Amino acid sequence: MATEFWHGCTGRALAQGLRNQGWDVAEVDLVAYLGRANGLIHRIANRLLTPYGIAAYNREILEQADQIDAEVMLTVKGSYITADTLAALRAGGVRLVNFYPDVAYNHAGSSPEAYQLYDQIVSTKSYHLDHLRDTYGAERTGFVHHGYAPLVHARQYRDAVPYRWDISHIGNFSPYKFDYMLAVARAFPDRKIAVIGNGWSKPARGTALEPHLLGHPLMGDYFARAIEESRINVAMHHGPVPPDGWQDVTSTRTFEIPASGGFMLHIDNDEVRSLFVPGEEIDVFADAASLCDRIGHYLEHEDARRRIAAAGHARCVPAYSLDARARELANLLSERGIVRGRA
Repeated sequence: MATEFWHGCTGRALAQGLRNQGWDVAEVDLVAYLGRANGLIHRIANRLLTPYGIAAYNREILEQADQIDAEVMLTVKGSYITADTLAALRAGGVRLVNFYPDVAYNHAGSSPEAYQLYDQIVSTKSYHLDHLRDTYGAERTGFVHHGYAPLVHARQYRDAVPYRWDISHIGNFSPYKFDYMLAVARAFPDRKIAVIGNGWSKPARGTALEPHLLGHPLMGDYFARAIEESRINVAMHHGPVPPDGWQDVTSTRTFEIPASGGFMLHIDNDEVRSLFVPGEEIDVFADAASLCDRIGHYLEHEDARRRIAAAGHARCVPAYSLDARARELANLLSERGIVRGRA
């Protein structure tokens, strides 16, 4: 596997899920070659060194594949894996699989030439399927839902929860999400609200939302605790994303919130309703007015909120884990002849 493997990410949990299915997995960690940069000097140095890091990352992928006589090279998104590297792997008999859990196909380090070389592109986005089938053929594309990381997204408390916030949203800024959360801040000025993620500070400055910004993202175990220690978790997505105007209906957050024991208010759509029963396992909203209405209701009905959160957790765990998704992925690859069947 060649991708990122930080604690709580899809790559790390999917790798463990595949090991649980009997696979041996060698990891080539993108972050070791393209590290995150903080501070001006570090960012400048990182930018200058990026081409060398990309080259080293691709060399390591090829060397690992040769050393272990790899059957499959699996990546999450495939960022910075070059078409030349993929072609060399194919020439050596390695099958290529891209597990794609994001909204668009225009990430830095990606290219149409590289995507054309994968034996399978498996998306977590149902709305991708027509595009993928038209572009690469139905036999080379598949769908597996997002999931949560079992070693990270889990409850800590079984009885009383030491709530820090009444309402929270975890996610990076977008104008679409800003409008919702600003409405919430205005509707509940006396409640403890947390907006956690990157990019919120400048647009929130001088608004009712500004006092509620945490100011930094939370990851791993602390991400899970922020969910569990919020009475109401608002789950919505970025909104339309260029160049195709696609927008999410579910995301990793759809599964991470109930897995961590949180009560989830999710943007309404048919897909989330196929996964959870609104009013019983989660609840849903369609616009800012209905979001504020549902928040007000559940802040006043603690027993109902706790009951729904418990039912959502039971629905999600373990059925929607990345262990379960790894099993679905392994079965799909076996059915397509990408990997040998496991005894």
